[in-house]
Amino acid sequence: MKITYYVNTMFLLEGKNSRVLCDPWITNDNKSRSGLYNYPKLETKTEDLPKLKPDFIYISHTHADHFDPDTLNVFNKDMPILVSWYEHNFTEKAVKNLGFTNVQVAKKNEFLKLNADDKCWIEPSAKYSAVDSIAVFQIDGTTVINVNDCGFDLKQCKAFKEKFPVINAACIPSGMQGPYPAFYENLSLEEKKKESDKKKYNNFLTILDYLKVLKPEYFFALTGGAVYGGKKALLMPYTGVGTATEAQQFLEEKNFKVKSILLSEKCSFDFKSRQVSGKFIDHNHENSHEYFKEISLLQSPFEEGGNFWVSKSERIDLSALLFNARSKQLAWQKRLKIISNSVFFIDVGQDYIYRLSLADNSVTKIIENKIKDDEYEIFRIPYSLLIGFLTRHYNYSNLKTQFIDFYRKPDVFNPQLHLLMSHLHL
Repeated sequence: MKITYYVNTMFLLEGKNSRVLCDPWITNDNKSRSGLYNYPKLETKTEDLPKLKPDFIYISHTHADHFDPDTLNVFNKDMPILVSWYEHNFTEKAVKNLGFTNVQVAKKNEFLKLNADDKCWIEPSAKYSAVDSIAVFQIDGTTVINVNDCGFDLKQCKAFKEKFPVINAACIPSGMQGPYPAFYENLSLEEKKKESDKKKYNNFLTILDYLKVLKPEYFFALTGGAVYGGKKALLMPYTGVGTATEAQQFLEEKNFKVKSILLSEKCSFDFKSRQVSGKFIDHNHENSHEYFKEISLLQSPFEEGGNFWVSKSERIDLSALLFNARSKQLAWQKRLKIISNSVFFIDVGQDYIYRLSLADNSVTKIIENKIKDDEYEIFRIPYSLLIGFLTRHYNYSNLKTQFIDFYRKPDVFNPQLHLLMSHLHL
């Protein structure tokens, strides 16, 4: 069995009977509908992917750097697509909405059959059960676990180790990306650098947590792999994302013994010969500055001149729409058993911002410098993008990092609020 790496969590598992392509995502010629672009820039083109002849495609979840319609659409619609079971299976729905007719949903506590004796086990992330999944592939007698973007959960990880005592390889991202701290306006650049270093260190601790329990023979640090379009590209050094080399060095400093395999685009590792083919390139924020500059010049569809720009003179009071959307969000809040008094504001570039609270469904307008609340978060969302969120054309979870700026007081993460933002719609 052989693994060939491309970018982010996109890699190909090649066995004698089964070929599985995980999370295919390519942004050819800097074209992206999601505002996310490959990092590093790829030589591989979308049209090259059918030549890989996968028997199956695994989609871990619907974030834009894992589920990309433009990439998936180069494949025949009868291609078997593997997805996890979820209580609310947005991933299955999203894939079927693209026209794929053979979506194979893993059943709870059951293997999915691949070709011949090969099989896979897929289940939701214990930490992000509505969003992500973890997959274990057993191909040619080789066991590979792919944790995608899943945060570490000790109980779930121990269960995997109990079910799969011998794990030949663990594929773990070297850094989880997200809006904090790079895109939080309440932080200075110095504070962003400090928080970024802290986040990188914690991401590496997550890798170590996984490896201590799974005890794989080989560790593949997925060099996590997305850059944000427009001016946000220049803030990439503050995202807290480490490289594969840094992850390897971290493990060495911690005296943790594991065989780290460094792969970059089109590099392969053959489990039988135990050899790497292809030249590893250590892409980092320093040597990628020119690429970040290139991406920073790309225009967002939601800014002036973009396809979805709405002129300030044409913007209306959104209070009524937000009231109805908050009512829907409140229904989800009750379903998820979230009790909270958290206050949040939405700024869409009008003369006022909208105040909402998880305590009720009221919506009021206020001037930002008149805020009297001691604790709150502000979401600065392009006007037309908020309309897209409200009408369900777009999902907050997929686009928040690319297009939204944030301010919070105090600087404390509120996971329940961010979870519920995906349910603020009509």
